[in-house]
Amino acid sequence: MYNIAVLVHNFSVEYADLVIQGIYRFFSERKDVRVFFAQTETPHITDEMYDYQYWAAAEYLKSKVIDEIIIISNTYCLYKNREELKELLRPFFAKKIVSIGMKFDEPGIHYTTAYCDDVYDEIVGHLKNEHGCTKIGFFSANKIPSQEGSERFAAFKNALKKHGLDFHPEWVLDGAFTKSSALAELKSKYNKKTDVEYEAIICANDLMGMAVLDYFAELGIKVPSEMKVFGFDNTSHSILSVPSLATVDQSIEEQGYAAAELGLRLLENGDAEASETELTVNTNLKAIYRRSCGCEDLIEQKKRDVFKAASSHYDELRRISNLLDVMKGTASLSDFADSFKSIVDKSGFTKLVVFVLREPVTVLRENDFIPPSEARLLLHIDIPGEIADYYEESEYINIKETLFDKQKAENNSGCFIFQPVFLGTQQYGYLFCKAERTDFGMNSILLKVITSVIVQAYDYTKTIKQKLLLENMNKELKERNIDLNISSKTDELTQLLNRRGFMEYGQKLIFFSEEIDTDGVVFFADLDCLKMINDKYGHEYGDKALQGVAEVLKDTFRKMDIVGRLSGDEFGVIASGMEIVFLDKLREKVDSLCAEYSKNKKFPFVLSISLGAARFNSQNKDLNELLMLADQNLYEQKKIHHARMGL
Repeated sequence: MYNIAVLVHNFSVEYADLVIQGIYRFFSERKDVRVFFAQTETPHITDEMYDYQYWAAAEYLKSKVIDEIIIISNTYCLYKNREELKELLRPFFAKKIVSIGMKFDEPGIHYTTAYCDDVYDEIVGHLKNEHGCTKIGFFSANKIPSQEGSERFAAFKNALKKHGLDFHPEWVLDGAFTKSSALAELKSKYNKKTDVEYEAIICANDLMGMAVLDYFAELGIKVPSEMKVFGFDNTSHSILSVPSLATVDQSIEEQGYAAAELGLRLLENGDAEASETELTVNTNLKAIYRRSCGCEDLIEQKKRDVFKAASSHYDELRRISNLLDVMKGTASLSDFADSFKSIVDKSGFTKLVVFVLREPVTVLRENDFIPPSEARLLLHIDIPGEIADYYEESEYINIKETLFDKQKAENNSGCFIFQPVFLGTQQYGYLFCKAERTDFGMNSILLKVITSVIVQAYDYTKTIKQKLLLENMNKELKERNIDLNISSKTDELTQLLNRRGFMEYGQKLIFFSEEIDTDGVVFFADLDCLKMINDKYGHEYGDKALQGVAEVLKDTFRKMDIVGRLSGDEFGVIASGMEIVFLDKLREKVDSLCAEYSKNKKFPFVLSISLGAARFNSQNKDLNELLMLADQNLYEQKKIHHARMGL
């Protein structure tokens, strides 16, 4: 089984996504290859708050178990020049490497590229011969050290020369492959329509072409009657723009497919193939003529593409929303493993393997991440194999030698997403999962949700484990009559925590929730009509009613929530990670359980519980104050509840 890592700066870029689709298409059906797609960002990157943590994926993938690296190198050019990127990759040089788009001039590193001389020759000829354009400008990517950008600029100048047209340096704009950089350049160059002297402009990619369409419209330059515009990449932006953008289809997906094919050939042919200093694969480019250059556009096809894009967008929004709903019910890792079957339908992930380090590592933006030497299996979920296991304890593996349990991974070929498991500055380990849906940008967003839940469940499980150990120890001490500590914190009638125990453990849970950046809810509950029950049916029934409240609250809330009897007929609950928006549903559940309990116990009355709530967070974390707020809310709700229950 070959293990191949595919490194890309960011999944949420259309170019990268298309390349990945090609690699995925080549490898997805192979039974002798395991492929890990990893978005890495770059070390110390300032984009977003914690995205620098993704570089840890590259550090983990230096493991000896990885046989080959395919790097989508031109996705890094906005952040690193070729020499800087080469230094980042140097630790991988002992492995076979295929670079997509960037040539490193390093022995043993092979690459794929797309020569653009012929297609630029065709485009310049088309503008000159079909539309009479002899004054042609160029929007370069010269603001960044991009090999592709340099090649396109050189090909443009060669095409002008071949067709006998003059090259004007003052008609060259410098961008960075982004729409924002292009708009900034346009605004610095042109203040009015007459500032633009050329009749057509060729842009080094579609995003900069889109910027040209938008800004020239502001200046009153009509496209295509007064200006012809070309992009490059044939992204969805070019199809959906108005007017639609003429562009170049560089067969991005086919570049990924060709790189995967080359990568497998290097592995299968071994040293004989690798002895060549350089292997290259070139893919064909095709000019796409649309309205922005004055050519006909296929309106019906464009409508279909717009509808398809819109439908996909709303499908993905529903996918995220449904996943969040499922995740809200997860408290512990065992909950997560049990609920993953329903998560699959919402997320599209059929397999998930999580490894954790011995202890979380704090990683700050300015620091380098050096992976600890060991990790252990935490979760192994394989829906087709009917496996959903949470490992409270497992053997540690040497992650410099391998990244997975070889026995469990032996038959797991196919394509996986690999990423570090982190929350904020804390690095916990890594995961890899199999996605049946190949929208990698959306998968990245969903994995942020899933990873966050795993980390919080992991920390929560550790805390609960410590609490259970304490309770078991206290139980043992009590049984031996050595210590009566647990008795002092337990309510004798209901066997819940008494006020002392509730306040101690509850405040600790709130403080811990703040540490893992999780909010929650404090509930204040009381038994309705206890005095009436005592007076009419006797104190024996009053005690049974209080025991009933304890059972109903334990059945209503999760095992990991803290439930206690505060005094007489008053009870408290602390639920970390719960949203207060679910309060109405909780009240309905309490009413239903009360009716069921009363029927089963053959009470001459129906048990009734009023419930108030207050949300806790990093600003509101004092348990005494929260109970007061929840009590005030209970007082307001009691009138509504009594009216609903006919009390």
